[in-house]
Amino acid sequence: MSAHIDAIQQFIRYFRNQETHISAVQPVSYRKIIYATALDPIARAAFGKIGKHRARSLRLIDELTGWKDRDRVSLPQLCLDLEEKGVVSGAMYRETKTRLEQWHHGEILRLDNSPLLSELMPFAQPSERCILSSNRYAELFYTYRNNLVHEFREPGYGIEMSTDKDRPYYHSMIGESWQLVFPVGFFAKLYAEALVGLEAFLVLHNIDPYNQFEFGSKWRAQ
Repeated sequence: MSAHIDAIQQFIRYFRNQETHISAVQPVSYRKIIYATALDPIARAAFGKIGKHRARSLRLIDELTGWKDRDRVSLPQLCLDLEEKGVVSGAMYRETKTRLEQWHHGEILRLDNSPLLSELMPFAQPSERCILSSNRYAELFYTYRNNLVHEFREPGYGIEMSTDKDRPYYHSMIGESWQLVFPVGFFAKLYAEALVGLEAFLVLHNIDPYNQFEFGSKWRAQ
């Protein structure tokens, strides 16, 4: 049993108690921003304040949640990325286009239609591997989060079809680009899973989550 079990349970209880308040917020985009913001202290409680925010956020997704599609790659986003960078003559671009052409416009497609990162890696030249990895869904969620928090908008032109779904999806009309949507239900699910993962992580590593933050009258830490 962790020596910090009381502190851990108090910390987790506080964030679980916020779920009811967050779920009542309207409009949906505001609710997403709150969930995205609330994930930050969860990541910090586990991994500390040292290092890059991006690294902590990705570790939260990879280590504290059960998101099965996090290591899949977005074919539409990868294709757009390669075209923007002028990387259109190699095997990876051809493979990406071939797979993407098999998608049928007008349908709602879930992320399990996307290939795993490991499936596409053999097609990538060493110089292309960074582009490929940056279009992993965990990375794209972080981009989505940054757009919400720092630009007060969602990237792309996706439409939130329903607020009670917790699985990301694509939609597209004929002749239009595929739009990736992370619905608000997915934010809620990720938040809940992160808390479960955080509690187990803190107990396993005997971490007092409150030691990862500064408290007191002084606002700015040394």
